Amino acid sequence: MDIVINGVLYGLLLCVLIGPVFFALIQNSIEKGFWSGFFMAIGIALSDSFYIVVTYLGISQLVENPSFNMWLGGVGGVIMLGFGFVYLLKPVPAKGIRQRHQEETKWFQQIVKGFLLNGINPFVLFFWLGIISKVTLTYKYSNNEAISFFIVLIATVLLSDILKSYFATKLSQIVTPRFMKIMNRVVGIALIAFSIKLFNFVLEEFDMALF
Repeated sequence: MDIVINGVLYGLLLCVLIGPVFFALIQNSIEKGFWSGFFMAIGIALSDSFYIVVTYLGISQLVENPSFNMWLGGVGGVIMLGFGFVYLLKPVPAKGIRQRHQEETKWFQQIVKGFLLNGINPFVLFFWLGIISKVTLTYKYSNNEAISFFIVLIATVLLSDILKSYFATKLSQIVTPRFMKIMNRVVGIALIAFSIKLFNFVLEEFDMALF
């Protein structure tokens, strides 16, 4: 039970961290409906699972290398900046949102979007490194116990994201094209702000590499 409780608690901790994926998930669910948000949540969970595997297998040694940090932060910043401008300049159809809900959900595209938005953020990697350290050094979980812990954690995050998508779609009943335009701008600005934060991180790592 301790493993389950710890998994749920850390999952809830990750759920309340507000980052670019949070804004994108809410906006995507309002604009395209529940299933688009659902599959985006699947992509986010797959990205987190990927990070868990690579960190548990020893990527922490790479993170100690400033060159790796700069590469990861730089690529992540560029991709996030690109997503930011896409949302910032994204046109909103005059017919509103309800008609778009009737469109076929491109599930694979939404999974990839969730995977990329979450995966290219190095701060997510550092979060998982902290969790891995806690599991291995403090809790001293065995491999089987660690697997159980991470399964519960990912399940908690996935369920939370699905609930976010569900409640966000309820807003679509009162959402107007003007509201969606404002929402797109907010998401775009947020993503650009996070990309600037990543570029600042790269510069700090560059300074550390010089000195």
